[in-house]
Amino acid sequence: MVRIWQSPFVRLAAYYVVLSLAVGLLVRAFPQIVDLFDAFQRLSPIHGTSRKDALDQAANTPGVASLGSANLALITFFSMLGALALVLPVAWVYMITKQHRGYDQSVVQTVIVLPMTVAGTLILVQNSVALAFALGGIVAAIRFRNTLKDTKDVVYIYLALGVGLAAGVFAPVVSAVMSLMFNITLLSLWKLNVGNIYADQALTGRLRLGQAIVGPRAQTGEYQVIGDPELLRALAPQEFEKVAAASDRLRRYIEDRAKSKKRLFNSLLLVHTSMLEPAQQAVEAVLDQLVKRWELREVLPAGDGKSTLEYLVRLAKDAPPGSLLDAVKARGAPHVIAAEYRSLRGLGNE
Repeated sequence: MVRIWQSPFVRLAAYYVVLSLAVGLLVRAFPQIVDLFDAFQRLSPIHGTSRKDALDQAANTPGVASLGSANLALITFFSMLGALALVLPVAWVYMITKQHRGYDQSVVQTVIVLPMTVAGTLILVQNSVALAFALGGIVAAIRFRNTLKDTKDVVYIYLALGVGLAAGVFAPVVSAVMSLMFNITLLSLWKLNVGNIYADQALTGRLRLGQAIVGPRAQTGEYQVIGDPELLRALAPQEFEKVAAASDRLRRYIEDRAKSKKRLFNSLLLVHTSMLEPAQQAVEAVLDQLVKRWELREVLPAGDGKSTLEYLVRLAKDAPPGSLLDAVKARGAPHVIAAEYRSLRGLGNE
């Protein structure tokens, strides 16, 4: 049951079900809210019967201000609250799908705040042509120079605008469907790893030093080799940041190795786990018994609650690695899915 609840699809569905029930209970307890929204829509040219005369209607009708300040404040509150409720799962999906790479906190905050701003602004201007044109001129004078790191971030911003517009014109069904379909699509693309041509590729054989230290990339599983001229020439400009970060990790490792007076590690142990904490405790208990020295270098998220533990270990010269792998899998069951052993001998680690 706990594992089912950990599924992002289950949590997303539960959120929308609870939200639907809450809205239904609110409408049943306070039917005056529906009457107020109907009155607002009758006064709004957006919902008028004649689209041809929308400008004349906006100029000549009394407008939403005739509803009174209290009712107008209540309408604005529910409009912004609805936008917030429907955009919160969008921000959550962003945090889930971007937790390994490309996460930007400012995008999350923008996705949450932008729909409420759009909804409130739309209520303000929809019955005032002059105010709408004035607001358009103000927005046109503002220059936005922020560049988003990922093209998908732009889609999140557009979705936030769409939800805000739908909430501002009181089309809750449209905004709810937009939010639901967008989240299901993004979660499916992330879960199925759509478009990743390296998903089924694996590295076999002995690791080179750069591969052992830099490790696999979290999303693709591919290894970044440092110092290969052909690779560097093939890199796109945006990839050089990753090369620089990997080079910095290698430099720090070499410096730490030069300072250490202990015997160097001669093996790399990769342990793939379904539950991190119990698997880590079991693996480290085995390492304490069977190896001379070990060090946990990194914990790599693998998606769907899975993780990969990366250990540098030093085995005795004649110790067979098979017994270590068998002990790790037996002691860590059922939380250890698989264990891999990579020898670093021949790289100056004898």
